[in-house]
Amino acid sequence: MSNPLIKPNDPRFKKPEILDAEGKNRFGESEQPVEEAPVQYEAYSAGPSDEARPFVPHYEAQQRSRGGLWLTLGWLGWGAAVLGGISLAGFFRGGWICPLLGAGPAGSAWLLAYEELKAIRVGAIDEAARPRTQHAFWLGFTGLVACLALVAAMVYRNMNFLPDI
Repeated sequence: MSNPLIKPNDPRFKKPEILDAEGKNRFGESEQPVEEAPVQYEAYSAGPSDEARPFVPHYEAQQRSRGGLWLTLGWLGWGAAVLGGISLAGFFRGGWICPLLGAGPAGSAWLLAYEELKAIRVGAIDEAARPRTQHAFWLGFTGLVACLALVAAMVYRNMNFLPDI
C-alpha cells in the first residue's frame, strides 16, 4: 500500500455487504408492485427535431463580442507600423520607436481575436460577430508582422531606438 498509516483491514475501506441478515439483496427492487401514474409529459424526452442527434447541446450566446476593440488595437498596430516605415525612409524623425511600441497592440489584437473566434465556434458568442472578429484577427496578425519586420529593418540599419542624450 502507498500509505503506511492505513492498515490492510481498515473498516473504513471495506465494501458494504450486499446481502442483509435474511440473505436478500439490500439494493434490489422490492417484490411489491408499484402503481405507476399515467405519464402525460416527459420533461427530458427528445423532441421530434432532436431525434437524430439528441446529445448535441444548444448554447445561448452568453458573452458579448469585443470585435470593435480588437479592430482598434489592430489599427493602432498598423498605424505604428506606417509611422515606423515613414521614419525608416527618412521623412519623419519622430517615428523611430513606433513599430517597437506597435507590436504590443497588434499582437494582443491577434491573440484576443483568436480566442474570441474559438468562443464563437463553440457558441458562447453570437455567430454574427464572426466577420468583424476575423477581420481583427488578420489585421492584428499582419500589423504584428509589419511591426516586427520594421524593427528588424531598423536594427539592420543600425538605427537607435532611444534618442541620443
